[in-house]
Amino acid sequence: MRLSSILKVAACCIAMASCKGLGHNNVQQPVSAQDTNDKHTVEYITQRLNDIYSEAFREKDHDLIALDHRFMSQEYNRLQDQAVAIAERIDDHVIDADHWVLGQDWTYPTMTVAKIEGITPTHATAHVAITSHMPGNDESTTQLILPLVFERNDWYIDNMQQYYEGELLDEKAWYQEYISTH
Repeated sequence: MRLSSILKVAACCIAMASCKGLGHNNVQQPVSAQDTNDKHTVEYITQRLNDIYSEAFREKDHDLIALDHRFMSQEYNRLQDQAVAIAERIDDHVIDADHWVLGQDWTYPTMTVAKIEGITPTHATAHVAITSHMPGNDESTTQLILPLVFERNDWYIDNMQQYYEGELLDEKAWYQEYISTH
């Protein structure tokens, strides 16, 4: 009986030693929890937005809806898809400009993160500036407010908002109004 207990302990020790170097001194958090904590920093969110906008600015003829589905929240995409379906059905245009570059025609835009605030486990708000660089050294800069949501284990843009002549332009509100009036 005693030999059997010793063999069981030895087998457990051998099994534990073979677990890729994870012993009692190397206790680690599960990867998903560790990733989540690292993603709730100003630095991570800033890099995420830089990556998103680098992708959006990469090709002049990018597919707006495809970019939105990659980088916008599920709720935003649901509203946009509904509005686009209605617009197609009634032969209308619900999207008349590219919100990634803030226009229809653009040349060499850049994005700068001004501020990230209100970081919670599920939400944050980014303030960014989009600058369009035109031939002849002309520049146009627009300030955007980007409410963000943490879903699918990363940050996604939940809305694009900007002030224009003192009025807050809100894309999700626009889609909701379009859906309810058509």
